[in-house]
Amino acid sequence: ADFKQTTALQLSSRVKQGAGSMVFQKPGQMRWDYVEPDQQVLISDGKTISMYFEKSKQMIITAAKEFLQSDVTYSFFAGKGDVIKDFEILEPNLPNSISKGSYIIKLVPRKTHPQVAYMHAWITKQSFLINRLQIVDHFDTVTDLHFSNIQVNAEQYNNRKIDDDLFFFMPPADTEIIEQ
Repeated sequence: ADFKQTTALQLSSRVKQGAGSMVFQKPGQMRWDYVEPDQQVLISDGKTISMYFEKSKQMIITAAKEFLQSDVTYSFFAGKGDVIKDFEILEPNLPNSISKGSYIIKLVPRKTHPQVAYMHAWITKQSFLINRLQIVDHFDTVTDLHFSNIQVNAEQYNNRKIDDDLFFFMPPADTEIIEQ
């Protein structure tokens, strides 16, 4: 899928925007390629998560298992979580919660989560795929992800075959590697 992301910081008037494309292969493999505002690549091969930031010439690598245990959104996207077990599912508390083409639900983590107070998910009525996800943290910072060009069981991603090689990224030689 392609995505557009906005993050609105409640404590300032600053809005960050990003865009790119992403692919998931369950269980645990995912790749997010940001092309705006700067190139960034976030990859999980199921064992590690690598975050490459072109502008700062850095790549941070951490164990996926630790992320799975600490980040409810990662396990949600990686297909390792259980929506019913991990979240309480509620009616949305949005002023304009009527959407003609989607169902909207509110997901509240059952265990207190340091980065997520709750999420809203827009689920298409025809395909039951998520076409929008809004993540709200404890400081009321809102990250809004809009998905388009969603393909299920695709064989290619950005003109590359979807196989294990797609979930590996070799940064440029002058990149600082930080392992956590």
